[in-house]
Amino acid sequence: MSRIVFFGSPDFAVPSLEALSAGPMRPALVVTQPDRPAGRGRRPAPTAVRRAAERLGIETEVIGSFRRGEGRERLASLGADFFVVAAFGLIFPEEILRLPRRAAVNLHASLLPAWRGASPVNMAIVSGDRITGVSTIRMVRELDAGPVYMQRAIEIGERETAGELSGRLAAAGAALLVETIERIEGGALEPSPQPDEGITYAPRLKKRDGEIPWHRRAASVHDHIRGMNPWPGSYTAFGGTLLKVLAAEPAPETDHDAAPGTVLDAAGEAVTVACGSGAVRLLRLQSEGRRPLPAEQFLRGFRLSPGDRLTGACHD
Repeated sequence: MSRIVFFGSPDFAVPSLEALSAGPMRPALVVTQPDRPAGRGRRPAPTAVRRAAERLGIETEVIGSFRRGEGRERLASLGADFFVVAAFGLIFPEEILRLPRRAAVNLHASLLPAWRGASPVNMAIVSGDRITGVSTIRMVRELDAGPVYMQRAIEIGERETAGELSGRLAAAGAALLVETIERIEGGALEPSPQPDEGITYAPRLKKRDGEIPWHRRAASVHDHIRGMNPWPGSYTAFGGTLLKVLAAEPAPETDHDAAPGTVLDAAGEAVTVACGSGAVRLLRLQSEGRRPLPAEQFLRGFRLSPGDRLTGACHD
């Protein structure tokens, strides 16, 4: 059986690690990124993959950079047949990609060549895509540009958030990854080059990307809100207070001549806000320093009235 080194960091990669570990493909080593500040206390915490590897009893190596050859000697000494990568978070230099005897295989959360890059799940939703999926590719020096081994398409739910979709893609990707390695080992699978048409990019998101673009049409605003959930989160501001929007829906057909971001209604179970065309109903909100609440409860402690204007917010 092939010797595998697994690279991964966030929650998305955990199902793949678990699937490999459940059978004869159990990794000889798990490589993950260093601890990062997390939670309200911002204390350093291990990655989700590191926690999973410890639970599974697999040795872990922490690599925060491939610069200056960090980790190369250790990786070369393992004599791996495969490097298997799922959301590790670093670009692999050519000298690292040459180390495995068979291939470096990456699981990516899109139907490549669509949404190459760091935030494919978010961008698929924000852009209004109705279909996405997972791809396994042979890694090359250019980011997410390698030839494709296998793909599996998944329909995006009309109200599905990036967090919810990511969980489904992680599960589907884990199964696809195991099947890919099995078929490569059996000599029954060769990768095919990605087409030159249809290439799109999903850059790493920043906090400011979460600001709600009220000037867009209602469907696009709704897609943005769910595509930015849970991170970086969608937000707006009123009276100098940051307001996070955790759930929303397009409003029924709404005729208005109000400026984008204007509150049209603030009663009952939603706050209705004007968009460039149409309107959205904000169903779950959170003000700074407070817990998330359904709109009806939120409005008991935060006054919003028709005619109020939600605006841009300060960025980190």
